[in-house]
Amino acid sequence: MRFNKSLAAAGALGLAVLTASPALADTPTDLPVAPVETTSPEAPAEKPAETPKPSEKPSAKPSAKPSPSASTKEAPEKKEVEQKGSISLSSTTAKPGEVITVSVTSTRAAITAITSRGFNPPSWNVPGKRTEYRFQVRVADNPGEHPVDAHFADGSSARAVLTVRKEAAAKTSITVDRSTAKPGDIVNVSVKSDGPDVKAITSRAFSPGSWNVPAGYKEYRFQVRVSDAYGEQAVDAHFADGSYARTTLTVEKAAEVKYGIAVTPSAAEPGDKVSYTITGKAADAYIESPAFWAKITENMTLGTTRTGTVPIRPDAKPGVHPVDVVFKDAAGRTVGTASTTITVKSPVKPVPVTGLKLDLSPNKIVAGQSYYAGVTTTNVKAGARVTITDPAGRKHVVRVDAWGEAHVKLTSPKGTRPGGYTVRAALDSGQSTSARLTVVKKHPHTQLALILDPNKVYAGGSFTAVVATSSFGKATKATITDPSGKRFTVKVGKSGVGAKKFHVPSSTRAGTYWFKAKLANGATDWAKLTVKPRYRASGFTLTPKGGADTGGGLPEGNPGYGGVALGGMLVAGSAMFVRRRTDES
Repeated sequence: MRFNKSLAAAGALGLAVLTASPALADTPTDLPVAPVETTSPEAPAEKPAETPKPSEKPSAKPSAKPSPSASTKEAPEKKEVEQKGSISLSSTTAKPGEVITVSVTSTRAAITAITSRGFNPPSWNVPGKRTEYRFQVRVADNPGEHPVDAHFADGSSARAVLTVRKEAAAKTSITVDRSTAKPGDIVNVSVKSDGPDVKAITSRAFSPGSWNVPAGYKEYRFQVRVSDAYGEQAVDAHFADGSYARTTLTVEKAAEVKYGIAVTPSAAEPGDKVSYTITGKAADAYIESPAFWAKITENMTLGTTRTGTVPIRPDAKPGVHPVDVVFKDAAGRTVGTASTTITVKSPVKPVPVTGLKLDLSPNKIVAGQSYYAGVTTTNVKAGARVTITDPAGRKHVVRVDAWGEAHVKLTSPKGTRPGGYTVRAALDSGQSTSARLTVVKKHPHTQLALILDPNKVYAGGSFTAVVATSSFGKATKATITDPSGKRFTVKVGKSGVGAKKFHVPSSTRAGTYWFKAKLANGATDWAKLTVKPRYRASGFTLTPKGGADTGGGLPEGNPGYGGVALGGMLVAGSAMFVRRRTDES
């Protein structure tokens, strides 16, 4: 058989073009690719027509008896028709759905078809008379080894083997951050997939019961509120291929909330504080008792249990008193009630006075200067009278306040000689004490005093801040700074005294607040204001610590500091108390 150079060259050229063609690379992998021609259909058809003359001789004399020489010449012809073709695969191992490339080459007869149970479709017909053919085909879902046969026009074939791997099942999962929950709880849900996209999550335990997921998610997390579908409920994750994953969530019934109130201790004395605990499911709760100084409101939306403290009225009568609580919803409807009792014990009998102290501030003055006489007592009734006698023998009556304290402004006559003098203080019970006052010719340096009158007020009340200097006859200005840092300017008159009135907001918390006064020369003084809760008791009784529990402390008939002119050096009585309180603490 002669080697046809033209046919070989055309085939080689076609294979090169087919291999280099970008059309196959651009073909989508999810569809079969149209057959690609590797040689021109006309070229192979023309060349066989020009067959060598030796092949024409047998046809010229068909009736002639073949000679021995003729028989010997036909044997090589049978060897020439034996097909020599090949088939190759771009991958001999693939998984279902994967696209592979098949290449078939024939040395003589045309390719008619390619068949394999590993392909989808399983047979692939070849149009025209082609000796080279290349195409792409999708692997079938048929695991195992499958022959791939190329069939030629002369009945011969070529074979390759394709192994279809069994595809592993996609791994999908759904988890909930807890196994049990109560209606209204918020749970976290997580869904994962290494195959199909997540499509939706459904469960009767959720509100809403279905949760759709946008396309393109293989991992999805979200939070959802638990419904009131009690019991074990399935939680399913649905995927784009129709599969699903499942977990469970058990919805438990919330414990029934009972309405109740408890007070500890169950017995207390007037003025003592007791603790209360209320339990209930409502918007608000209102606590009331004749033994309590006020009605209490608790916001129950912050929890089904609330606690707090409340003082017993100082004037509460001994005995058993009811404590009631009413629970109401947001619309004001009563949804529950509860009651208990509190026993008010008889107050301990007053003990004898154990303390009486007199302080002078300042205790060193010049003639004509004012000063403060401050009294501190222990175990004295509110409003108890204290008589203070100055060095000239004049008597001044004051009443102690809720802290057992009182003070009065005194003035030394202008003609007083330098030296030591005695100031006395006495209770109506007869107990008395004294303090030493020294009068000097002049002060060594300018002094400043800040006085708050009164220095103990209820929230919502008012007081006056008084500044005094030892600079006689000099008009100057002092700066008062309040606890928030705000500054106020006070003009000091010729007598060395200036004043400014302040108001305490009703929202101010009970406690201690400091005020500061300063002169241009740097002299400073501090005064303490004590703010008390906004309630007053009626009657005079003793507090547990022995101080009085009602207001007072001003001298009888004292008009206040509205137009005070001290006429000399004044040091705040409050400053004296501050020093004493600091030492005690």
